[in-house]
Amino acid sequence: MANKGVINKSVSDTGPIIHLTEIDLINSLNIFSEILIPEEVSNELRLSKTSVPKQIKVSGLKPEFKDNVKVLTNQENLDLGEACAIVLAMQEKVNCFLTDDLDARNIAIKYNLEVHGTVGIVLRAFREKIINKKIAIEKVNELHSKSSLFITKDLIDEVINAINIFK
Repeated sequence: MANKGVINKSVSDTGPIIHLTEIDLINSLNIFSEILIPEEVSNELRLSKTSVPKQIKVSGLKPEFKDNVKVLTNQENLDLGEACAIVLAMQEKVNCFLTDDLDARNIAIKYNLEVHGTVGIVLRAFREKIINKKIAIEKVNELHSKSSLFITKDLIDEVINAINIFK
């Protein structure tokens, strides 16, 4: 049985790992018991000079799943890392997918995956008391000011409001 609030398993694409690293909040990934990434995402992280956090496991795609990657890149127009991550979630029967990309989010939902982005991860880390209110607000502001995540000031204000009213 998982700990209260801990989501068992998740698969991530590159975005949330980079954005959480940029705001020094990679420990918020502790809301997941296990996080998998495909080798392609590991390569993308290396190219962006972001190390694979120790709590993340790199996992290969089985040959019988590789055609699914071609379908997602060609027919759904996803980048290779996002396509590999969605296919890895299907291969491993993981229903939680981490992405900040709108197209990847929409495709993942079509495949019945529960999708969470960086902002949702920060909020969940706050609700699960991995970080306190002050840190949560500070880190959400940093997503706007210090990270490469495109996020509007209006959304930042909504998220901070949600943090402030959380009981």
